[in-house]
Amino acid sequence: MKFIPMILAAALAAYGESLVLAPSSDSYTIPAGGCYGTESELLLANKSSSGHPDERSMIFWDLSEYAGRTVLSAVIRIDVFFQCGSGSGTDTEFFAATGYWDESWSGAHVPIETSPSGEYFFLGNGWHEIEASSLVQRWLSEEIPNYGVVFRVNGVYPYTKCRSRETSSGPELVLELEDNHLEPHTWAGIKSLL
Repeated sequence: MKFIPMILAAALAAYGESLVLAPSSDSYTIPAGGCYGTESELLLANKSSSGHPDERSMIFWDLSEYAGRTVLSAVIRIDVFFQCGSGSGTDTEFFAATGYWDESWSGAHVPIETSPSGEYFFLGNGWHEIEASSLVQRWLSEEIPNYGVVFRVNGVYPYTKCRSRETSSGPELVLELEDNHLEPHTWAGIKSLL
């Protein structure tokens, strides 16, 4: 009987499934177009006077195997390795993309929803964690198709450069999902261990 608390703790811990996912695709776009899907960096900027007008970053994770699941939390992790020396940081909004793209995209910006899913202020180098639970739940509930997320600078800001998936520190999606399939089997599983 001394093992029952350990078994119960293991069963309760299984109610959430934790995942860290690497992107399937990432890139950045500029108004003039161009193909940047194999670059080692993702760019964010909007400062025409410095030659960097409206540079956006986009990231896609294939979440098809998690369709229908409930999101407990979803965090996008991005590693910034350079910010302009002015020290002003970069204010961004992030949007659901509304059209297909991949790393061979060579047009201007991919289409996005009219309203942002959230906002985030990048200040300083290192890892940044962006809360995105609502957006990811919309994808998993199939409320909207998953074409990935697009970060757009909100206002006038110089460069922020992030590491792309082509590096060892590429973006991550850290997911905590409710284990929808556990409950019918939990007590049977516990009994089988006794």
